[in-house]
Amino acid sequence: MLFGALTLFFLPFFSGAYAANDWSVACKGECSYDIIDPARRANMKISGASSAVSDITPAGGWTILTCDAGKLVQDIRLVCHASGCEHLFEGQGAVDTLVRLPETCGSGAFARVAKIQVDNNQSLPSNIKSTLTQAGNVTSTVFILSVDVDFAAVNVSKTGPVSLSIEGYNFPVDNLNNSTSKRGLKTRNWTEFNSTDSVDLPSLKVDQTFPVLSASVDCNDFSASVSASFETKIDATVSIGLVVVGTVIPPAITEIAVFGGLVGDVLATLQLSASATGTVSTGEVSLYSVALGGIDFPGILSLGPTFTIYGDVRATLDATLDLAVDLAYSVTAKGYYPPATQTSLGSSTAANSTLTLSVLPDVTTTGHINASITPQLALGLTAFTDVKADVSLNFAGSLSSRLSLDASANATVGNSGKAATGSADGCFGIDAALSVYLAADGDLFGLIENSTTYQIYYNKWDLYKQCFTASGSTKRALPEAVVQRRDNSDSGLTCPASSSVTSLEQIIDQIIDAMEAAV
Repeated sequence: MLFGALTLFFLPFFSGAYAANDWSVACKGECSYDIIDPARRANMKISGASSAVSDITPAGGWTILTCDAGKLVQDIRLVCHASGCEHLFEGQGAVDTLVRLPETCGSGAFARVAKIQVDNNQSLPSNIKSTLTQAGNVTSTVFILSVDVDFAAVNVSKTGPVSLSIEGYNFPVDNLNNSTSKRGLKTRNWTEFNSTDSVDLPSLKVDQTFPVLSASVDCNDFSASVSASFETKIDATVSIGLVVVGTVIPPAITEIAVFGGLVGDVLATLQLSASATGTVSTGEVSLYSVALGGIDFPGILSLGPTFTIYGDVRATLDATLDLAVDLAYSVTAKGYYPPATQTSLGSSTAANSTLTLSVLPDVTTTGHINASITPQLALGLTAFTDVKADVSLNFAGSLSSRLSLDASANATVGNSGKAATGSADGCFGIDAALSVYLAADGDLFGLIENSTTYQIYYNKWDLYKQCFTASGSTKRALPEAVVQRRDNSDSGLTCPASSSVTSLEQIIDQIIDAMEAAV
């Protein structure tokens, strides 16, 4: 099962959280909604004319009789229990007013009043009747209130604009409620997030082998194939942040800043086994994906992080071989959108790598193998239910190898068992690279347009680069391999030149001891 090897301590943003709001004070013209737990915080503030923002909580003079806690669009049955409820009808009237909902009513914090009417059924439970007052014109009246999140339907000429600011993180931030409302987005000191390494963030652990490639071709008396997989171990922490400024009425985002960071260790062991020749390519494929806890104000704005692992293998081979090599590194990277050079940074350290190579005897071979594995932290943005964009932090690790080899061996079988001798002569090299980049895609009110990519960090290093003879002496240098990625898959497998490979020969692998000794 794909998710069986995942140990993930991220919780949904609202899991175990509580709203740090003052439910004893009614919203009139402005309102805030906070979500706080020990590891993450978010705040949304709306502000407009006094009659444009109201409240249907008990503080606003209303008692909810029936409401579905999981819906954004619904009819709510409620009764006015105090004169404060009349605020809903001020100004342009109840329709198109933005109202705060009780926590047990509706899936969002705020909704638009689409329609209101007096309920034909004015009956009330006795325990609610006892709480009603006689002051006011509509107290004790039961209404049916239709709500939705179609903020574009509001006649802004009657209500006036209603401003919006949102700030949220999955780590503690001081003065959360003041950063957008008092200092403004443009004065936000984004560099302060460079010190978040000391924060105990949730841990993301993946330990699983992912098949990437499996292709075969039928030959005269056997089937030849090429297969590849990544044995992947990732231990990382992920940080996310979001600041948004705009308006709910009319619905628009005017400024946005998105933050994503990852600190951790990555080990991906490429295992490739080939008995067929020719060229085969997977293109970039998704190997693993899981949604992480995000920042969600339903109907207005949501930031939904997803951690995905992509793999890509391309091989051009003309002889049978088996290869296993590690791509291992520690990495720290943080990216911000819109990008700023002083606040987007990355670093990496290559870890020890092991290599195992075996070839069938009596072959002369040249080949190229290009492989990449890309962990990605994608921050999916949805504004006002239908405006969508993505900002992602990508860690593209690449392996590129070139093989030029002449191997020979012979074997005999006797009553007491088998014996083998052999030699190898040639060159073998593997380059590794890590490219960390920020990608933005979608159309978010002109702030994110089409597809853009920003380089954050790049590092390249040699894993192996050695030419050797059968005796282990060094030969001419191997030309540098080229790191490349392919987006389109293709397959052109053929049968090996000799179809007389016997099972005895298949177990006689010639290990390139001279190369390993030189590394």
